[in-house]
Amino acid sequence: MNKIKSTMASRIALSSISLSPALAFAAAEEVSTTGSLLRMVLGLALVLGVMVAVAWLMKRMTPGLKQQSVVRIVGGVSVGSRERVVVVEVAGRWLVLGVAPGQVTSLADLEPGEEIPIIAPVAHQASVPFSAWLNKSLNRKP
Repeated sequence: MNKIKSTMASRIALSSISLSPALAFAAAEEVSTTGSLLRMVLGLALVLGVMVAVAWLMKRMTPGLKQQSVVRIVGGVSVGSRERVVVVEVAGRWLVLGVAPGQVTSLADLEPGEEIPIIAPVAHQASVPFSAWLNKSLNRKP
C-alpha cells in the first residue's frame, strides 16, 4: 500500500514539474483577442461543415427514403378558411376530394386529364336590378 502511495506521489510531483515551464511560458505570452476570435470562428465553421457533410451522407446512404408514393397531389384550391378541394392521383385515377378539418369527402372520380362537367346554375327568378331596388327603398315612406 505504501508503495502505491509513493508511486502516486512521485507521478503527481513529476507532472507538476513538467507542466510548470509550459505554464510559465503561457503566462509570459500575451493573448491576442483577434487570434482567439479567428480560431473560434474557424473551429465553428469546421464543426458546422462536418455536420452538413454527415447529414448529406446520411441522406445519400439511407435506404428506403427514395420510395415513390402511391398518392400524388395533382392540384388543389382553398374554398374557405380551413376547407380545400384537392385533386389526387391514385392508381391511375384522379379523385376530387373535399378536405375539411377532421373530414375528407370524395366529390368525383375521374380519368386523368378528364375535365369536370360544369353544371349551369338554375335561374331562380329574374333578378331585380339594384337601382330599381334602391329607388323602391328610397320612395318608401317611414
